[in-house]
Amino acid sequence: MDFYRTTTIGRTSEMESGRYRNNSNDISFRALYTSEKIQISNSIAYSLTNVPRNDVSNALTYSDTMLPATESFTKSSSKDWALKYSGEYFFMLSKQAGLKFDANYTYGHNDLNSDYTAHNDLSIINDAKEYIHKLSVYLHLNWNPDKANQFFTNFGVQHDWNTINYYGNSPSEQKYDVGIYFLGQNYKHVFNNRWNVGASLAWIWETNRISGVNADNNFPQTNINATWSPTDKHQLYMTANYGSMVPSLSQKSSNMLQQDELMWYRGTPDLKDYKYTNALLSYTWLPNNRWQLSADAYFSLIKNRIVPIYSPTGPNGTMSRQYFNGGNYFSNYIGASATGKFFGGKLVGKLRPQFWIRRTTGEYAWNNNQLTCTAQLNYYFGNFYIFGWYMTPSKFQQNHSGIIRKSPSKYQIEIGWGKNGWNISASAYNFVHTSWEDIRETLTSEYYSLDRTAFGTQYHARYAISVTHTIGYGKKVQRKNEISGSGTAGSAILK
Repeated sequence: MDFYRTTTIGRTSEMESGRYRNNSNDISFRALYTSEKIQISNSIAYSLTNVPRNDVSNALTYSDTMLPATESFTKSSSKDWALKYSGEYFFMLSKQAGLKFDANYTYGHNDLNSDYTAHNDLSIINDAKEYIHKLSVYLHLNWNPDKANQFFTNFGVQHDWNTINYYGNSPSEQKYDVGIYFLGQNYKHVFNNRWNVGASLAWIWETNRISGVNADNNFPQTNINATWSPTDKHQLYMTANYGSMVPSLSQKSSNMLQQDELMWYRGTPDLKDYKYTNALLSYTWLPNNRWQLSADAYFSLIKNRIVPIYSPTGPNGTMSRQYFNGGNYFSNYIGASATGKFFGGKLVGKLRPQFWIRRTTGEYAWNNNQLTCTAQLNYYFGNFYIFGWYMTPSKFQQNHSGIIRKSPSKYQIEIGWGKNGWNISASAYNFVHTSWEDIRETLTSEYYSLDRTAFGTQYHARYAISVTHTIGYGKKVQRKNEISGSGTAGSAILK
């Protein structure tokens, strides 16, 4: 099959049928304690997401006659569960100082099963079992010696332990031991009621032990910010950040998995961290109690970003997708916002247009300018409310991929009622959108291109009803602060 190395092959996969089932269950318990000098919150949550069936049948055709038209069948399922503990402790040490301690621990288990068959004699089985331990501890010390000076010291530890056993066509065992430790100092100086400046510097140490590949690193994170309010009706705000981000565990996988008759996936254990820089400048004007107007400009740069590279280096000249550092991602916008209140504040409307300027370099160089807009409306009458919003279509290249994603407009209308701890709401999403098309994705590179349309329920008409009731015990109970599910633990399985 060496002809793959010199022949261009077009592969068209068209969905013929599909079957999908999803069950999600969350159980949470939270205990709160509040006094003048102590605030304590402890919660335990169990989350289960079970997809017993995610089967797809596709018709396959090829531009090369050496590969006859056929059908492919994918049978997949997954089961993810996690048990999480979260604790928040705040102690007022004095009128000038406070100490906050956060602790989180997660134990999770993920199962993923996939069986792909095509051409009668091809069967690709990728099954994986993953065990996850996540531990994080944060310590924050806040000290305000006087009205002009504020100090905030941070210390934190995050540690992940993952063990993944792959079964099927590419069996292996992968072990991840990743730790992040940071120490930071924030300082804010308030000159008067009109303006203040602040700055922070943190240093981060990272340790990676991934299936025998060791990589340690350390880097700074910085921030500067300032606020100036010449009058009560005008405010100017500026902030800027610089730092590094860590690749995901799945991107660093040392495994190699076959996906179909022409594609293999592999990770890159020696991926490097990537740098980011961003800055925001905003101006707000309050001409009266009815209107709030603002304008802002944002700049963002991801340097040496992580992208998948496709090349004919798989077995027998098939395609291989592997992650590498390369190219920069610029994302900038100029925006404005207008919020108006009418009928004594019962009707609130908001309009938010933004003009985006995006540019990427490297393997997936791309330029795009786009105008987007979001509109929102709220109306309150007695214990009832009506809420609605609309968002224009969008088009952008993903931060860490050459894929260009296009999505249609989205909108929602919700009506609700609340009284004496009860909250009832009914929502309608995209209620005049009859198409099942969710997103359109395209990618163009030297050796591989794709044009994919995804179908689903995200942009199709759908409806939801919610009923909640809060039972208060004690003197201080916050409404609309009901506990909810915390979700599963995420995954490092290569996909």
